[in-house]
Amino acid sequence: MIYMAEGEIQTVRGQLIPARMLNEYRYCPRLAYIEFVQGDFQDNEHTVEGTRRHRSVDETSGPMPLPEDVFGNFKARGITLSSVDFGIISKLDILESKLGKVSPVEIKKGSGPEEGAWPADIVQIGAQIQILKDNGYRCNEGYIYYSASNKKVRIEYNDDVLIELITSINGLQSSVEKERIPPPLVNSRKCEGCSLAGICLPDETALLEEITDEKDIRCLYPARDDAYPVILNEQGSSLTKSGDELVIKKKGEKIGNVRILDVSHVCIYGNVQVTTQALSELIERNIPVLYFSYGGWFKGLSYGFNHKNIQQRMKQFSIALDREQNLTLAKQFIIGKVKNCRTMLRRNCSNDDVTSALDELSKMIKKIERSKDPDSLLGIEGNSARIYFGNFSKMIKKEMRKDFDFKSRNRRPPRDPVNALLSLCYSSLSKDLVTACLSVGLDPLMGYYHRPRYGRPALALDLMEEFRPLISDSVVISVINNEEIVSDDFIFRGDACNLTDDGRRKYFRAYERRLNTLVKHPLFGYQVSYRRIIELQARILTRFINGEIERYIPFTTR
Repeated sequence: MIYMAEGEIQTVRGQLIPARMLNEYRYCPRLAYIEFVQGDFQDNEHTVEGTRRHRSVDETSGPMPLPEDVFGNFKARGITLSSVDFGIISKLDILESKLGKVSPVEIKKGSGPEEGAWPADIVQIGAQIQILKDNGYRCNEGYIYYSASNKKVRIEYNDDVLIELITSINGLQSSVEKERIPPPLVNSRKCEGCSLAGICLPDETALLEEITDEKDIRCLYPARDDAYPVILNEQGSSLTKSGDELVIKKKGEKIGNVRILDVSHVCIYGNVQVTTQALSELIERNIPVLYFSYGGWFKGLSYGFNHKNIQQRMKQFSIALDREQNLTLAKQFIIGKVKNCRTMLRRNCSNDDVTSALDELSKMIKKIERSKDPDSLLGIEGNSARIYFGNFSKMIKKEMRKDFDFKSRNRRPPRDPVNALLSLCYSSLSKDLVTACLSVGLDPLMGYYHRPRYGRPALALDLMEEFRPLISDSVVISVINNEEIVSDDFIFRGDACNLTDDGRRKYFRAYERRLNTLVKHPLFGYQVSYRRIIELQARILTRFINGEIERYIPFTTR
């Protein structure tokens, strides 16, 4: 922690702050916290372009004499220095020397303001000047080069710059010490070009926190994810790496390839091999590799050590140990599920056929709201499932019920085509929720409604409840009613029923199509894909866990 008292700075935590983070803090304190404390980052076109323009100065080059040896002119690049007194560190893009004095030059991709430099950039160059002074170099000015306008702005290191620097250091260190994320900017144009808008969720969080009553919520991130999963279902195939591509082979012959840049995660079903080189590259890029049995049972995953927010996971565990908060969250997950089950019956059945079921599910929702303990909640959820699956066959077209006769839910193994589809769909959905939990820094094994046990992704199963009807059940109903999957796509072995290879390919296409379907968010009003909404709900849960919002709101549709 760094404090300012009587004009002095004291470092008591010993944590060096990158000058770049001070730039972020001056621009947006919440942005700096997400990057510096939570360890979250995401590229967009602006950050990628900034990285490209920095390539020429990223590698260390040129002489870097000691302070007492600086006499003539020189230019160095990529020099890293720190100041223990101020608790800051920086990699200098360019360091120029003239007549014994040195000056840092910071490269920015933008055009800058009409006059001078942006305040956040001034803080960053001020930090670099102070670092050089603390290392014994003669330095009282620096430069900011805005490459888009080819403009080089001189910054004199005066008292105003020093005060801004100290204020930013103290502000960021204070937020670190409090372990509480700063509030979002409200209706700020700064958010519109921010690469972390989809992580920060400024408008959504402001609405949920009741900071603003603005109903026109901006969708500050793409409606669909550019990356997509690679599903390997061809038995005896292998996944290898070649340059920046993943290559799928079988018996030594190439049968497919995909750019690693376009991959969100990799799903391995049954007897499929992954080379060490491919696995290492995927882990390095924080792309999960998920393993399933051939029948679709989710067995585990390989994942990089990318999210370092241990404080959030500690809060996640502490809520699980708090009986009242734990029950509150569990109730919301099940309310979301029952509401969406009711919606599915109302959408896909004649009201005369399911009037009684709709009324009973409405009563179940009220009972859930009044439940006082986990056991009663479990019983109510079980009764709701009985009502829902008791009417599930009514959502299947009459002419299809001969081949897709559904009487009750069964699994391990599923004994009929409908249950085989449901089991595979629920398994697919659970892996997407595991991936979502990991991506937002939550432990998928510590849940609230589903109690933790060895190897069980309890939190992923919790979040999955509200999406079961809208994604999994919807996929099953649609592929049957549209005759996308027919009786010939199933194989029976003893009491077990499973999809054929061709049937599984049809299923995967339908499932991914559903995840990419755009839907209007009932609370925020914009349209995004179901895959985005899954991540969005996981992030909303983190807002509750971190104390930003008072309650978790499940995703439900009308």
